[in-house]
Amino acid sequence: MWPRSHEKATSDSGLSAAHARIGPTGRRRTVTVSLYRAETSAAPIRIESSLHEIEMSHPDAPPNGLTIADFLAMPITQRGMPLVVTGHDQLDRKIRWVHAIELADTQGLLEGGELILATGISLPQSADALGAYVGALADQDVSALVMELGRRFHETPGAMIQACARRGLPLIVLRREVPFIKITEAAHTTIIVGQQRLLRATTAAHERFTELTLADGSVDDLVAAAADLACGEVVFANLMHEVISFNTRGRPVETLLSRWNRRAKIATAQFGTVVDEEGCTVSVPVEVRGRRRGHLVLYADDLPQPAQVMVVERAAAALSIRLFMEDDETLVSHARRTALSDIIDGRFVSEDAMHARIGSLGHATRNAVLVPVLILSRDPNMPKVLKQALVESRIDAVTGHLGGDRWAALLLLKSSTVDPLVEDFARHVHDLSDGDRPTIAAGATVTTLLDVGRSFAEALEVAMAASSSEPYIDMRPFYGIHHIKLRGLLFTMRDDPRLQSFVERTIGPLIERDSREGGDWVRTVALYLKYRGNKTLAAQALGISRPTLYERLARVQRMLHLDLDDPESSTSLHAAIMVAQAHSGHAHGSRTPDA
Repeated sequence: MWPRSHEKATSDSGLSAAHARIGPTGRRRTVTVSLYRAETSAAPIRIESSLHEIEMSHPDAPPNGLTIADFLAMPITQRGMPLVVTGHDQLDRKIRWVHAIELADTQGLLEGGELILATGISLPQSADALGAYVGALADQDVSALVMELGRRFHETPGAMIQACARRGLPLIVLRREVPFIKITEAAHTTIIVGQQRLLRATTAAHERFTELTLADGSVDDLVAAAADLACGEVVFANLMHEVISFNTRGRPVETLLSRWNRRAKIATAQFGTVVDEEGCTVSVPVEVRGRRRGHLVLYADDLPQPAQVMVVERAAAALSIRLFMEDDETLVSHARRTALSDIIDGRFVSEDAMHARIGSLGHATRNAVLVPVLILSRDPNMPKVLKQALVESRIDAVTGHLGGDRWAALLLLKSSTVDPLVEDFARHVHDLSDGDRPTIAAGATVTTLLDVGRSFAEALEVAMAASSSEPYIDMRPFYGIHHIKLRGLLFTMRDDPRLQSFVERTIGPLIERDSREGGDWVRTVALYLKYRGNKTLAAQALGISRPTLYERLARVQRMLHLDLDDPESSTSLHAAIMVAQAHSGHAHGSRTPDA
């Protein structure tokens, strides 16, 4: 039960509706949005082990610094039966330090952020004097006034309550005597523990980001380190709101990128470090030589802690150093390549995650007709070629370098009439390319990102088969599975031991003779079959006379013990030769004589 005297005092003041009792089992509130630097005239603790012991003995110390709500919840405060008289909606105020001061005139003695402990023994009785006392505290921006009842006042003066309510100063009364030294000791220990934890976090962040910078860590490495140290999800995006890198710490990709998409423009429209209480985010600009290149954003599980803000700021500084070496186009290209590779290799756990990732790079994939295209080329300017080809063909696509001579383009079409659009894109690639002619292949048209990996695998097989077969087939702007027919099937099976045995049995003597004598026996048969038995065209292609060709074909039939006019024998020869050609020319860039 509360003392009757206090019930009367609060009733007389007319402010009883503003009272909020914080009992021993009351729920603590922790609210903070920025770093603080506590200053003290007390002798500092200089021994590291002592600080560590203090920290370990207070594992529940508020992570964001001491607030009024935290102060009220301390066991030593609870012993005083605290009652919030005014400012019950300001319990998230920070407490920089705790002072016990009994002077009626405090002007010029305080620096702001203090919680004042007083018994009121030196305070005047008049309403005007009490109002002046409260006004001086409010002018110096103290966090709260804690008044112990019993020594000077047996009930809270109405003038003090009214003055505190008018100036927005939280007023708390202790209805039971508690040694102020115990209160200040507990509060200051909590503050020191918070500072110690921030110091440890600062040291860890400095060491980690320095190590990554010296090791030439990538943007992805720095973002991953920020997420790890800050214990939250992190997004780094450029000024066009394209997500260059992100780290979800194992959580759903689509959830993080959806949060980013909802608040991207808000988070990046402001200057400096911005802590958003509502969204539990920290946004820090990344600048290089005074020019803003993007924003690093932390998504925390709760109100961001000072240590988390510090980590994001330190990570942004490390990114600034990294971006000295990479321009915006390189960053976006890397992000697109990584996203495309992750889709092809099936690293995403859901289609929603795929849509979210591609969408965060500025491409709409939902309801699009998807055509995976693979390009084999060693042209070092292929990124520019693909970009310009897409512009001229007016097609949206996600492109990326898959390594070696392999380049990928996921075409995002609005029309189901696919072939003319793919052909137009392919012709532009050929026209813009330098050096050897690229080999371009398209996989099956799909409508779901889940099938993109399978379709790209098909495109790769088609491209490899076409690349090895281009000396023997009609050249096209691009190839599909329907263009390579039996030759493509045999290419995919070229390493099967049974097929290799078939080749050895069927044309082994010709291969051996060519190897030993450097002849044209296999090529002679290949051209004869290519021209469907037309000896005149075959002889012209070989550069020999028709009688010479007749003699060669007769010797072939004797060596292989078959009749070239027999359809099954001709088919077997043709299949065996296609397998041999696949082995001799499957590496892109390898070209055998026309056959």
